[in-house]
Amino acid sequence: MNAAQWWIFLPACIGMNFFPGPNNLIALVHGIHTNARHATLAGLARLPVMGVMLVLLAVGVETLLALSASAFMWLRIIGAVYLLWMAWQALHVVVSTHFDLEVRETLWLMARSEALVAFTNPKLILIFYAFFPQFIDPVGPVVPQIMVMGSTFVLVEIAAIGLYAFGGRWLQERFEDGQSAWWLSHFTAVALAAAAGLILVP
Repeated sequence: MNAAQWWIFLPACIGMNFFPGPNNLIALVHGIHTNARHATLAGLARLPVMGVMLVLLAVGVETLLALSASAFMWLRIIGAVYLLWMAWQALHVVVSTHFDLEVRETLWLMARSEALVAFTNPKLILIFYAFFPQFIDPVGPVVPQIMVMGSTFVLVEIAAIGLYAFGGRWLQERFEDGQSAWWLSHFTAVALAAAAGLILVP
């Protein structure tokens, strides 16, 4: 990958990372229910999943590409069911506008949901195995090129996590009173249901 290719890769990468996909919608929801800092920290839990996929790509493992269509569908179903369960929970939990900054258990649960949704989202696999190879120069060493693309992708992803987390915090501040909390919980449920739909769409 030369400099010219990288400048083509970067805007395409930004478009994919900032698209309101399942994980970004979860970061938004987490920002609503806690705060931007915790939502951003939880969002970082998706990065190890991406790291594993990049390592598999770098070492030339094609097992994931050999997965059957039914295996991909089961991944989608598991992720979608989990998100729909979260949406159901959101409708039955009273949203509080007072937040405890020492919520380690909550932070752990948020991080776990980020990692699980990233793992059950086959689109990530397709991004790494269909999008990245288009920018690899077969003449040069492959691993360093993947490291450059992977580092770029991860840095842009971190920026996207922060943007959606702060977006959730902004929405939280718009709904300070108890009456607005009802609308906030329903918005949360809709966002999570939309994320489930995005996973299920081929």
